Amino acid sequence: MPEVQEVMRARGVRTVALKKNQWLANAHANRARVTREIGELWLDENPKHGVLIAAGPSLAASLPELLALDRATHEIVCVDMALSFLVRNGLIPDYVICADASPEIAATLDVPLLEARVPLLLQVTADPETGKNWQGPVYWFVAMSNVKDGDAGQWMQAQHEKASGVSSFLVPGGNVGSLGLSFLAGVRACPRILLYGHDFCWKSPDVFYCGGDRQDLARKRLESEAAAGTTYATRDITGGAVSTNASLVNFASWYADIDRVFPGLLLQRTPTTILRTGGLPS
Repeated sequence: MPEVQEVMRARGVRTVALKKNQWLANAHANRARVTREIGELWLDENPKHGVLIAAGPSLAASLPELLALDRATHEIVCVDMALSFLVRNGLIPDYVICADASPEIAATLDVPLLEARVPLLLQVTADPETGKNWQGPVYWFVAMSNVKDGDAGQWMQAQHEKASGVSSFLVPGGNVGSLGLSFLAGVRACPRILLYGHDFCWKSPDVFYCGGDRQDLARKRLESEAAAGTTYATRDITGGAVSTNASLVNFASWYADIDRVFPGLLLQRTPTTILRTGGLPS
């Protein structure tokens, strides 16, 4: 769909132009908060499998399987939007990752009953209020986006590194889940990564996040995509009718590229998804 891709390209350019100064200001503001970096969590070898939990519609259906995982042999990273749902249902992740600069996402980290030991992985461009009440340790990182600020004549990751003083990097694929994958594969050296909640599609807008969580944010996101003309009907890997949008398809294509370059790294455990990687869920 070339016309949709052109909309996405133009949107990306506009987003960088509108937000780059705020991202840089956030990196400056967060400098005083930095006491740890994700490089401190580096492993050369890791016998555990990684588990990466996104906030897709199927997450509720996957909960019994997730709760049954052997925590001695699995390391769990969840994205910010999935945290509240998981904790309410008795699953405490090993790490939580957050990258968004918006105050709305910052609020997803204020979760009662979360154990103080759980580390937060936080991007330096996050809103300065993000994670202020986090009880556990906070490890900071810079996203190696390879986007150049034409006005400043500098790569944005270099600007953010200098502003924040953080020199630990994760490679993004467009969304926060991709940063979690980079963390598990690149920093924690997990030999295999199980994907949950990685639908990249939905059957009903009411279940967009975690099978029905945060419907306010879901509506806002889906309305924005619909207004841009990037939403369309497709089929998931089981042949079921679903909706998706160009943003989600672009995110999924990054995972597909990772699967192609590193065969066997990813195991798809999401029952309804458009991402065909690591074989169909059994």
